[in-house]
Amino acid sequence: MTEPYAFPSLRRPGEFLRYLWKSNLGALLANRGLGALSNAILLVLINRFYARDTDAADAGRLAVILTLTLSVVLVACGIGRSLTLRISQARALGVGQEQTIARYLGAGLGLTAALSLVLMALGLAVPWLVLEAIRAWYPSAGSHVEVYVKPLQWAALWLPSYSFIVVLVAVFDGYQRMRWSLLAESGTFQVMRLGGAVVLIVVLGATWTQLVVGWTLAYAIGTALVGMELWVFLSRQRQPVAWNHLAIWPVLRDTIFFFLPTAAPTLVLHIGVLVSWAVGGPGASATFWVMWSLVLVAAEVCSPIGRVLFPAVPNLQRLPDARQFRSVLRRPFWGVSLIALTALALLVVVRGPLLEYLHQGSHRVVLAVLLPAGFLATLRSVFDPVLLAVGKEKALMILEWISLMGILAGGAVAMQGVGLVGLAAAYLLVGIGGTAVRIAFLKAATGVSLWIDVIASGGLVLVGAAVLVAYESGAF
Repeated sequence: MTEPYAFPSLRRPGEFLRYLWKSNLGALLANRGLGALSNAILLVLINRFYARDTDAADAGRLAVILTLTLSVVLVACGIGRSLTLRISQARALGVGQEQTIARYLGAGLGLTAALSLVLMALGLAVPWLVLEAIRAWYPSAGSHVEVYVKPLQWAALWLPSYSFIVVLVAVFDGYQRMRWSLLAESGTFQVMRLGGAVVLIVVLGATWTQLVVGWTLAYAIGTALVGMELWVFLSRQRQPVAWNHLAIWPVLRDTIFFFLPTAAPTLVLHIGVLVSWAVGGPGASATFWVMWSLVLVAAEVCSPIGRVLFPAVPNLQRLPDARQFRSVLRRPFWGVSLIALTALALLVVVRGPLLEYLHQGSHRVVLAVLLPAGFLATLRSVFDPVLLAVGKEKALMILEWISLMGILAGGAVAMQGVGLVGLAAAYLLVGIGGTAVRIAFLKAATGVSLWIDVIASGGLVLVGAAVLVAYESGAF
């Protein structure tokens, strides 16, 4: 099998296609492509059936439920990333590492079980406690919050399923068996998720609250099937799972530092949904969810490149010349850039009928401002895995906290002034600043500079977005 870091030149299409067919990257691209397609279909279904031109409140409420639930469960991303790294490092040392891997597997799965129980208990209790506090202190707001309580409590039952899916798939990634990841994540879990939505929304005509309830069973079945797939995989590998309390501390330490950089792309989306909901109401949250999700399609498709790079960085660091490291990194960078440019260009072409179909036709300027922000978010799939693997997790964690606080505070203020366009502008400014810092971190940690590459690709997108904003605003 082709080594995951031997990324081929895009100038030789035949070689590149053969590489995709044989390599981990091909399976991961298929996985994320199917995941992006599933998410896109869900986005269309939810906004077509639960949003209207004059009232997108139900779609916005469902967006808030999804946002809050998935933000909480992202803690499991830290455990998953830790297992991927620990397993790949142990396997790099060669034979005789089965017991080391067994201890990490036991610690990771044990932590996930404990985390799931804690998150589910909090998810059941916190919405009710918040409602009672609001009724006591702000009685007039009680009715606005009450509509979210029961759906949030049902959504709390998703948390064990989502947590285990993240961690189980991460085990396959650690072994660099991405076809198993494809089977588990897209072939099993996404099928249950999308299939449940189609049956509930299209066939049964379920309300948004009934969809939340129905998904609980679909997620549980999907997770049980993926657990069986992992058991079969480990049996074939003759890999035991052992509990050792000493192994829990390295995994827990990784979880603390890896959580935010790993989960940040999703959290950035979620923060915007919550800010738009808090400032503009459910209709605004539906609009922002649609716009940011559309520009992130390329980021979803490109995320597998980061998942391949992450366990491969130890091999890259052993290259004798930093110029070789740069040459290797430039290939996935420009591969990501070309995919993102193509996806965003297609989005611009179809934006008119697409937004009208989703009942969001009056918000084209918001989409135009978010386009370059989405492009910069896509570049993270190259920068973040490398920075995590070379020991920059603490610096990256601090950067992510600053970015999230910037969107939370700056976006709320900007939205109060100029509406959703202001929130979109806050995303763009934070994206520009965060990308510049990442380039500096990469240079300091590896000696590799990608300034010229980022300026060339990012500058093209910024100019195109500026022209589109002017056009949508009626300047010409």
